[in-house]
Amino acid sequence: MNVLLNRRETMRLLILTELVKNKDCSQRDLAKKFGLTPQAISEHFKDLIAEGFVIVIRKGYYQVTDRGTEWLTKNLLDLYLFSEELTKKLFSRSIVALASGNIREGEKVVYWFQDGYTYAKAEKDGNGVALTSAKDGEDVLIKATRWFKPPKKGEIIIVKVPDVGEGGSRKVKIEELRNLIKSRPRSLVLAIGVEALVACRKAGVEPIFFGAKEVCIEAAHHGGGVIVVCTENKINDLLRKLIDEELEFKIKEF
Repeated sequence: MNVLLNRRETMRLLILTELVKNKDCSQRDLAKKFGLTPQAISEHFKDLIAEGFVIVIRKGYYQVTDRGTEWLTKNLLDLYLFSEELTKKLFSRSIVALASGNIREGEKVVYWFQDGYTYAKAEKDGNGVALTSAKDGEDVLIKATRWFKPPKKGEIIIVKVPDVGEGGSRKVKIEELRNLIKSRPRSLVLAIGVEALVACRKAGVEPIFFGAKEVCIEAAHHGGGVIVVCTENKINDLLRKLIDEELEFKIKEF
């Protein structure tokens, strides 16, 4: 597992992975993604070229060689086996879930991710066992007995609101915003910018305002749906963060 112990090897793995995923990425793209200076990323590429792991396609753009692919495959397989074993051990521990229906201690349950939360319900052919009893909606402690499907990333819908100088919340079609929120009752509603906050309030919703960007990212990573009402002058910063986090999103204008 030298790739986890040596920063140079870790960066090599990350760079080769990105080059395989996106053949059009440049040194500048990678430096920005990994938070490195252009000089630092250039040094890594000099080593990769010298060792025959990548070749130059054109100035600033590269392709992974067969040798680089072989090295990457071996190390990714090692990481996969390591993470698979660790994940199994982690999920063999106790898990706190929300009870869907009444559950008795010792009863077999099935547990799953939904909207950013872990739920459990009684089921004969389940993937866990209840260690405590719980009524519907209560917290229940369960022990995993089998593997389960991990959560997908949550849906992110961004609603753009004009800056106050361009009309602000007065330019938003509030009824359409209200209908969007009603159509996704499980989604968190967030507001970034005062104009966005006012638009949400006009739609009859008090959104999460402070720390909204961080809440959006965390909720989406855990599978929770998010509606982000965002003032136009703040939207680029939000989009950059979501792209860096590799989260997909849709943008709506009302």
